[in-house]
Amino acid sequence: MSDDLPPKLPPVDASRADVPASALSPELLAGLLADGDDELAAWTLRHALEAQPRAAVFDGLLRQAMALVGERWQAGQWTVAEEHLASRTLLRALEQVRPPMRPELRVGPLAVLACVAGEQHMIGLVCLEQVLAGAGWTVANLGADVPSSDLGQFVGRNDVALVAVTANSPDRRAAVADAIGAVRAAAGDRPIPVMLGGSITAEAAATADAGADAIVHSLAEALAFASARPADVAGRD
Repeated sequence: MSDDLPPKLPPVDASRADVPASALSPELLAGLLADGDDELAAWTLRHALEAQPRAAVFDGLLRQAMALVGERWQAGQWTVAEEHLASRTLLRALEQVRPPMRPELRVGPLAVLACVAGEQHMIGLVCLEQVLAGAGWTVANLGADVPSSDLGQFVGRNDVALVAVTANSPDRRAAVADAIGAVRAAAGDRPIPVMLGGSITAEAAATADAGADAIVHSLAEALAFASARPADVAGRD
């Protein structure tokens, strides 16, 4: 058998599989995502989640797989079609591995998540939503391209304990500052911490004057910052 042949795909039923952790590779997950196979992609994530905390799986296996998707697109191995399909497939797979919403988790402190105005990439927010929900937070994920004024109004109308905003391109610098400024204005005297994530955080100059309380580069960092806020929130995932 040629060494160039792809490995056999794992069975969908994880309970009947004896798959070593090494088989759950970023290469495997990237290929499943580019093929549009959300069922097997969800199986891969679910199996990884049996061995590691959610933040570790998302920061590791998932992030590396999506990095491979981007690299193969940039190298011309895959087209924009595969890149877009991989993103859409991942969102469907993430929905399948969402933490169960038990009644007791509906009373946790409220975290508001939003992409700044113009930002369409929301996979990171979906992952953060699951990580925070698993740690006992109630999460309002406002999704992509949220105008700063609308974000401010939402914060002003709700008892918010934490805000997370995200952006990828350094061109969103002004939008980030506007979003955080709107949260500050809406919060008034309430001390609502704001954290900033996304690829924009790779450039210190792009976030130096953003006004965030924390610049986070991973879900583990985001969870640590969030967990240091309300003292009564205990990790449950």
